[in-house]
Amino acid sequence: MRNTSAMATFSQAETAFDPFGEPVTEGVASACTSNAGDRTARRIGGAVFWSLALAILAGRVYAYDLPVTQTVVAYATQLVSIH
Repeated sequence: MRNTSAMATFSQAETAFDPFGEPVTEGVASACTSNAGDRTARRIGGAVFWSLALAILAGRVYAYDLPVTQTVVAYATQLVSIH
């Protein structure tokens, strides 16, 4: 007697899916190579974006003129002078 669940699992493992979750044929899946370059570019782009966002945020916090900001800068200055 055949194990049908093992056969179904094997055939599902070979099926390729598009970004929307729809199955695609083997010809289409083999024509599309891996997106390693796209993935690397996305990671670099994300790192650049978040670095700029954090730099802008830090600049706004530093330049904002509130007593809380002045207090934090005073504490940071004291910590630096202690070391």
